[in-house]
Amino acid sequence: MTQRPHHAAIQPPSPWRWRHAPALALLALLAACGGGGGGTSATSTGGSSSSSSAASVPAEPTLTLAQLGDRLFEETALSASGKLACASCHVEARGHADAAGGFLPLGGADGSRQGLRSSPSARYLDQAGAFAFDAQGRPHGGLFWDGRADSRTQQARGPLFNAAEMANADVPALAARLRALPYVADLRAAAGLPAAATDDQLVDAAVAALARYQAEDAKFHPFTSKFDAVQDGRASFTAQEQRGLDAFNDPQRGNCASCHDSRPAPGLSRALFTNFSYHALGVPRNHSQATADPAFFDLGLCGPQRSDLAGRTDLCGLFRTPSLRNVALTAPYFHNASFAALEDVVAFYATRDVDPARWYPVVGGQVQAYDDLPAAYRANLQRGAPFRRAGQAPALSAQDVADIVAFLNTLTDGYTVAPPAN
Repeated sequence: MTQRPHHAAIQPPSPWRWRHAPALALLALLAACGGGGGGTSATSTGGSSSSSSAASVPAEPTLTLAQLGDRLFEETALSASGKLACASCHVEARGHADAAGGFLPLGGADGSRQGLRSSPSARYLDQAGAFAFDAQGRPHGGLFWDGRADSRTQQARGPLFNAAEMANADVPALAARLRALPYVADLRAAAGLPAAATDDQLVDAAVAALARYQAEDAKFHPFTSKFDAVQDGRASFTAQEQRGLDAFNDPQRGNCASCHDSRPAPGLSRALFTNFSYHALGVPRNHSQATADPAFFDLGLCGPQRSDLAGRTDLCGLFRTPSLRNVALTAPYFHNASFAALEDVVAFYATRDVDPARWYPVVGGQVQAYDDLPAAYRANLQRGAPFRRAGQAPALSAQDVADIVAFLNTLTDGYTVAPPAN
């Protein structure tokens, strides 16, 4: 099990409350469900009764749904391979993102199938909201790289049935694994379910527990970085960190804050460092099981993991903007894990178009720029600062890049303010 550092809990802003409404509604529905058929019940840790009438009465809960979600988050027995848990791809010590030194996560029925995308951080997602288009027709919100989940509950359900992740064949298969857990009676009790809960009820309870855990536990929104300490007046930036923040915010240089807000959104007390928008950045093609097929392209909003926007060619190649909180911990970077170093990520923004040979393959003397996005969709590429046209000077100097990286390191949670010197 992942070892967890203890952070001081900071109360989340009040707008988080209504974000939990879907999970609460699901719990109310589960509590209203009666007995019904389906499934062999596991032996309760609190004792059992031979009376058939007692079997339809939910047990008194001893653990909360969030506490059970914590256990389920670490539970490898939920996967078809018996090797993969939610925590395998969302490692707490890595900002709840990919494990250190990893590339694309491995999953599937035997644990050897490579995932299509890197594991984004599971932190600071409470304000994402459902996927939608704004008044200007721009996409925003949703979870996963392509926004296909509208809530923590939908997001928690996805990996359980993804063939390249936990790979449960169907609801009955996952329900059987849940019934084999030594704490399944606790799960039923916390969800208000009887011993004869159906497969669907049991799976819904597990998904609700995972969502509730992530919504309620301070580890998923601690706001304990040096940046937060500076905002609170408890610490100060170094000269380099301050230069980095200045370049980060400068619309003519880094322009990072245009997508990664460094100031709190209206109604919030803390900056999230994302506006949950979508952009096509033209990152280089990686080398993975999927891209071994030269005809395959991951087009984000256009598919392949969502299909409802397949006809929107203006959205092909767009992926959701992640929060930069804990970004120093969450390598590899971008949806396809094509960068291992944060310094290279910032430099890529500065030189993608002015020095493409630095990032893309050269074949027959020709740079294969934007090689992971078909030519038909390259009009969707993000332009403007920090990107510059070929022949122009980079928007960021090498010193700017180093300064921005120094600032980004202040976004790592777990910062401790040094006591004053005697």
